[in-house]
Amino acid sequence: MAQVIDPVCGMTIDSATAAGRTTYESHDYYFCLDQCLRSFRPDPDRYAGAERHEPPYTAGDVLAAPKFGSAGSGGLEHEMPPERHDRP
Repeated sequence: MAQVIDPVCGMTIDSATAAGRTTYESHDYYFCLDQCLRSFRPDPDRYAGAERHEPPYTAGDVLAAPKFGSAGSGGLEHEMPPERHDRP
């Protein structure tokens, strides 16, 4: 179906496979997780229509890498310690 943006976390998701959906001021909002929907419901004005800006880096469980075009090392900012390389 259509690609939409979760208003809480900014993640792009498919509206057909979204974990949650709600309507606020005649606009449908889709969510990647129930947690995002629960964050939206008590204060929808905080998220509805808010501009989303990409962070200057991406972060995961063990790595952080700068986005293209950002100043930085041009590579990984943090790499797993040697003892964690062998873990799945």
